[in-house]
Amino acid sequence: MVSARDQLLVVIDPVARLTDGESVRIARDVLGAGAAVRVCLPDGPEDFTKALARRGARRLVVIGDDRALLRAVGALHRERGLGGTALSVVPVGAAQSLARALGVPAGAVAASRAVLEGVERRLDLLVDDSDG
Repeated sequence: MVSARDQLLVVIDPVARLTDGESVRIARDVLGAGAAVRVCLPDGPEDFTKALARRGARRLVVIGDDRALLRAVGALHRERGLGGTALSVVPVGAAQSLARALGVPAGAVAASRAVLEGVERRLDLLVDDSDG
């Protein structure tokens, strides 16, 4: 039986697919070898947000750059789902400074293994007066 921790919703940012399809494929393969994976390929920000809303009990994994990570955090914050949702990222793309600052391993294989074998770490979120 597959535990809830081993069920992943992998949302692949369209920019990551275009800029580094090989790293995206590698990340999918590594994640799929270690967990039950449902892959979502949104076409844009609206589809990306809809995919997050339909995650159910699956653990959320975003494959993309810092912008994709921020989009996911923003969407989860708007639905007030950050407190009860684990969010993992496999950084793929040009903008990876936030992922590096958070200690996410570089490279698709290392980051995907960290998703599968790593431990959850709670982080604070700073929100301004306009809830942004």
